Amino acid sequence: MASALRTLVLNADYRPLSTFPPSLWAPEDAILAVLKDKVDVVESWDAVYRSQKVTLAVPKVIALKHYVAVDAEPRFCRRAILVRDRFTCQYCGRRFAAAELTFDHVVPRSAGGRTCWTNILTACVGCNSLKGSVPANYSGRRGVPAGRSLRPLKEPRRPTAAELFRAGLDSLPDRLIEDFGSWLYWSTELDA
Repeated sequence: MASALRTLVLNADYRPLSTFPPSLWAPEDAILAVLKDKVDVVESWDAVYRSQKVTLAVPKVIALKHYVAVDAEPRFCRRAILVRDRFTCQYCGRRFAAAELTFDHVVPRSAGGRTCWTNILTACVGCNSLKGSVPANYSGRRGVPAGRSLRPLKEPRRPTAAELFRAGLDSLPDRLIEDFGSWLYWSTELDA
């Protein structure tokens, strides 16, 4: 079986369980779920799985038979912040790989700033170093330094689950969009 193949897992309502990371299983796990009658096969790859007694098409897309509740309230974690800010420094506006971004406290912890949705933004190392432990400057032009203080491109806030879902879609690699785009509701509007 081709190890590069993955199986997209949809909830019982045919919506993806998540977009970033996408809800993907190894084909072996998908086949096991099919054999245990826990999922329905929606679409298959051209490849097949063979055993002594069974030959099955490798599932490309499966749907759970029982609905799994998806959290309505996004969890405050590194991945959610990166997705909310779309892997972009919120001071200079450039896009970076996740490992190249830091988290900036808009109101520094040294000034009583808390680590919460409304006080954390992604920042590249350069901008975060430039800003340092100075509060964000909301009087200047966005992204332009005023001394050591920078004005964020947007104010940090708690995203909705639907906003993170959409942002996750925007962050998917082209290969996944090519393979699963129609199942990820790529071109249709998502409602909360």
